[in-house]
Amino acid sequence: MVKLLEAVEISLTMNSKKILDSVNLCFDRGINLIAGPNGSGKTTLLKILAGLLRPSSGKILLDGLDITMKKAHERVKLGIIMAPERMKLPLSLTVDENLRFCDRNRAYEYFPELKKISEKKARDLSGGERQMVILARAFAKNSKYLLLDEPFQGLHEKIKERIIKLLEEEGRKRGILVVTHDELEKIFSMSDYICVLTNGKLLYAGEKEGGEKILKKFFI
Repeated sequence: MVKLLEAVEISLTMNSKKILDSVNLCFDRGINLIAGPNGSGKTTLLKILAGLLRPSSGKILLDGLDITMKKAHERVKLGIIMAPERMKLPLSLTVDENLRFCDRNRAYEYFPELKKISEKKARDLSGGERQMVILARAFAKNSKYLLLDEPFQGLHEKIKERIIKLLEEEGRKRGILVVTHDELEKIFSMSDYICVLTNGKLLYAGEKEGGEKILKKFFI
């Protein structure tokens, strides 16, 4: 059975330091939690999957197609969307203008708070408001895979709860990869697949039952 998204023997060396070391992962639909200590290579892996970084060796497959050499904008067209941690928005654009490349109606449905500030420029938004724009834009685009790096950062509890509910709903339709330290127990409990990275190496990949002891050792 062909998995939707695969990392095959992915390695990355930067400034003579090995960041990822022969990582093999297969992701299908559902919630996929990528966990590990700080500096373990989680964000780097997401960036390689999204085409923001090119691996030193290995390949990325989407539906069996080798997309390793495809750039980020090409992968967006193929259905891979990433919402990076601390993503910068064009500061001179309004909220509404920043949402022009997604389904605006869905974006405002997911985050009705943004409708009230739709004409506000990004430079005047709080950190939490900017994060909502980033997430609204990511969730409101049709994608096969949604890559979320620390999605809860800067958000208050009510919004965090809504995102968790969104993850549950959207995980039935597409694959969602989540890197997070915040709300880790909740994301773990709803995940279909767990992988744990340490020092750039894959420590565990599989069902959450098998990864629970490993994850608890490090985090929970």
